[in-house]
Amino acid sequence: MRHAALAALLALPLLAPPASARIWRQDWSVGAHPTVRVETNDARIFIHDGAPGQVTARVEYTVTVWGFHSTVREPMVSLDRQGDAIVVSARSRANIAVFGGIVERFHIDLTVPPSCDIVARGADGSIESGPVTGAIDLQTGDGHIAVHGLHGNVRLWTSDGGIDADSIDGALLAHTGDGHLHVAGRFDALDVHTGDGHVEATVARGSVLQQPWSLTTGDGGITLRIPRDLKALLDASAEDGRLHVDLPITLSGDVSHHELRGELNGGTTPLRVRSGDGSITLALSE
Repeated sequence: MRHAALAALLALPLLAPPASARIWRQDWSVGAHPTVRVETNDARIFIHDGAPGQVTARVEYTVTVWGFHSTVREPMVSLDRQGDAIVVSARSRANIAVFGGIVERFHIDLTVPPSCDIVARGADGSIESGPVTGAIDLQTGDGHIAVHGLHGNVRLWTSDGGIDADSIDGALLAHTGDGHLHVAGRFDALDVHTGDGHVEATVARGSVLQQPWSLTTGDGGITLRIPRDLKALLDASAEDGRLHVDLPITLSGDVSHHELRGELNGGTTPLRVRSGDGSITLALSE
């Protein structure tokens, strides 16, 4: 009877207790165009636009433990200033669970001025950003990236996750190893690539090819919408798919079911569109 009761007790699932949390917060007065850098190994990062001359960083750390485990080591969190550069670093330490588990999470909130350069580096976790003007460089190893209203030179990179970027104004480079790409805005430069996923790009009036543009996917379709006055040397090819063209604009060149090469409104700067496995649709954005 005693052995049966013990067996029944051991068969019960281990329930994780409520997570404990710690919070770090710091405010800084900064110049007209500061730099903010974030470094973390596993965190959700949120970037909000705030008042000029002010940066606020808030880091929340939660840990849930159950079963048999080592003593949870204090995370490494620092909120520093180096001149007019703010550096936020949040990293968990190596902890061991023998029979049970340890789950650690960071939640990083940044409120930055309307004009600001931002660099964010995370190994795992999503990144979201509201309107900011400057050089924006956001990268995560595994997670979704969603941004809105970024102006300037924008670089978005994730190894595994989708990218959504709307109301962009300037130059955009957006790459994902595995996930969809949805981008929209007025572009001077455009370079988007996914290894596996659909690409949807909407180009607004006023966009100019100041350098060659490229939209590529290894496995997935591409939908490109452009304004009727865009000037470009269009080079579109669907290796294993069909090409659908709905562009009532000036076009000269060769068109087939899979390829299109020709001038848009007399443009000479290349606009390259490639799908390894999927169809390509070209249409107007207005």
